Amino acid sequence: MKQTMWKASHEDSLFLKKITEKLIKASTIKPAQRIKTGENTTGFSLLLPGYSTEDYSSYPAFWVRDPAWIAESGLIPAEEVWGWILLISKTMSADKPRNLASGGVILPYSLADHVNVDGSSVYYPGTYASDETQGPPWGKYPPHCDQYWLVFAAYIYAQIASNWQSFGYPVSTLLGKLPLWEVCELTHNAFPVDPETQLCIADEDIEEHIVDWGYNDSVVKTGKLLFPSLLRLESALKLSELFEKLGDMDRAMKYKKQAATIRKAIVPTFYEEKQGGEGWLISATGIGHKPDVWGTAFAIYRGFVDNNIAKKLGQSLLRGFRERTTVVEGQVRHIPEPDFWEISRANKGFYQNGAYWGYPTGWYIYALTLIDEGAGRGMFLEFITHLRITYREDLKSCFWECINPKLGHYKDAGYLTTVALPYVSLLAKGILQIQRR
Repeated sequence: MKQTMWKASHEDSLFLKKITEKLIKASTIKPAQRIKTGENTTGFSLLLPGYSTEDYSSYPAFWVRDPAWIAESGLIPAEEVWGWILLISKTMSADKPRNLASGGVILPYSLADHVNVDGSSVYYPGTYASDETQGPPWGKYPPHCDQYWLVFAAYIYAQIASNWQSFGYPVSTLLGKLPLWEVCELTHNAFPVDPETQLCIADEDIEEHIVDWGYNDSVVKTGKLLFPSLLRLESALKLSELFEKLGDMDRAMKYKKQAATIRKAIVPTFYEEKQGGEGWLISATGIGHKPDVWGTAFAIYRGFVDNNIAKKLGQSLLRGFRERTTVVEGQVRHIPEPDFWEISRANKGFYQNGAYWGYPTGWYIYALTLIDEGAGRGMFLEFITHLRITYREDLKSCFWECINPKLGHYKDAGYLTTVALPYVSLLAKGILQIQRR
């Protein structure tokens, strides 16, 4: 397969960096700062999902997912990342299940899905309630993906602070002070996986529903689950490196082997060949058995599949781009048109059930570039043109969480990962003309 050859223009690269910096600043609330829902009393700087003021905040809480990946931009101080680590560690649940009045069950060693600005922990999507009412219909159990973001945060902190020994520092939890590595290990291994493949799983009984990951939290899936398994693979790789840097070679080898087991199972479990030498990774083996556009692009981006499979997957992404079944204005649908999820709380064409998102755009552009450089460049120009045309200084009508122009659907302006995650992804692959710090 081709290696990345083309470069975004210097002007486009700087524009993407500029708006990423602007959104990070607008989405960060300092200790004691007030937003629409109240004062940040956590004692830490919080990176929220989008711009937040005393008058507006679409998501007025700290979500544990995404900040660690955004920190790969090099645009966030290491001390703020360490604050996230301390905050997330505090949310780790105790060593016994917590049965809620709602019917939900918080599994041992669960991490919060998000933390309200008053410091209260919420373990389920779809609510800001930290009490007994959280839970169903947003899953009987908290989402799979939340268990891996602490590892990602620990890794990026060690990297940007040049302090790999920080993985052994004590952090506060409900179980008392524990070394960070132990909290990461407990949470990484807490949720249900297939013992043979180490892939994340959901019970076939939808009454036992567990969300696979936050960007499909309105969707029901069963069986083996692609995207959280990819996150688990990334988490295992990072754990292996963190333990190696700490000098714990036994645990380093344990997670190296676990990562190899997961990686080996990805293609046999999720890959489906299509006509013409093309293929997709499916999202789940039960309900949710659909081509997973985001997961396919992410697996290529992270190098989690071999080149011959990556080429076939890339051909499907290329067809989707050319035929407009997966990409609109440089943003990406979860599954190809004209399909929809079997069970979703979102209406057809809206949100996670047919809208288009900037979140995976960088992964998709990179995957296209490996197959067809012109298509990769074309998708980037389509995306950057959308950002330039819609840009407003006040962030009130641009950079939406997701869009579907055909339906007039533009959800939540000033959404951080719509801009920041493509910036991080394209920067990492050398497509942007930005000198990395």
